[in-house]
Amino acid sequence: MGETERFKHFGEGLFETFKVEGGKLPPHFEYHYERLREGAQFFNIPYPTFGEFKKFVEEHTRFTKREGKPFYVKVLLLSLGSGYYGDPPDSYRLEIVVKPLRLPAKDLTLTVSPFRRCSSNPLWRFKTTSFLFNVVVKREATKRGFYDAIILNERGNVTETSSANFYCLREGLLLTPPLNEGLLPGITRRVLLEEGKAQEEVLTKEDLLKCEKFFISNALMGLREVTLLLEQT
Repeated sequence: MGETERFKHFGEGLFETFKVEGGKLPPHFEYHYERLREGAQFFNIPYPTFGEFKKFVEEHTRFTKREGKPFYVKVLLLSLGSGYYGDPPDSYRLEIVVKPLRLPAKDLTLTVSPFRRCSSNPLWRFKTTSFLFNVVVKREATKRGFYDAIILNERGNVTETSSANFYCLREGLLLTPPLNEGLLPGITRRVLLEEGKAQEEVLTKEDLLKCEKFFISNALMGLREVTLLLEQT
């Protein structure tokens, strides 16, 4: 018998998403690899070197140089090995999805999700293929006519949305929750913090009432202003 596709049986896999245009890898591409590597080390999943990872992505996105549009790229690190969930994986497989990038409509409205997350759950720190919680949050919000929802943790503090980091503008400062509240260290978020364009602060729903504007970010859309309707929660 061959190796078990552990990512199918146990959701044991990681992924990164980013935008490629004109055959060029995105700025801070190495940050995506670093996050993937940190996740692989945490979950004991074998992983490629940066050179192997970069070559794999370049080979599968080279054709975009001929296209006059941006592409969505998703790279998956999928674990293989024993069929027993308690065993560590033996090897990995890389897969990639490349398709035209279709960004959401201009006006995005958020609500607050009824579902909470535990801030100490280590899964939130990585982009894992165990994505069902995010799916549930997104579907519940869209059923109520919203683009997405911000998620609160067990303390009632803001974390992020189902697919993006969250920010609010208060007194001229762009604020985003710290990682220990239970959220993904997004690449765009990391760059904004490194450049001094945002700062971390614990945010409650009450704090959001004092904010002038709201934003979300991820590597596909960058930083986008959104509308937050707190009264719908």
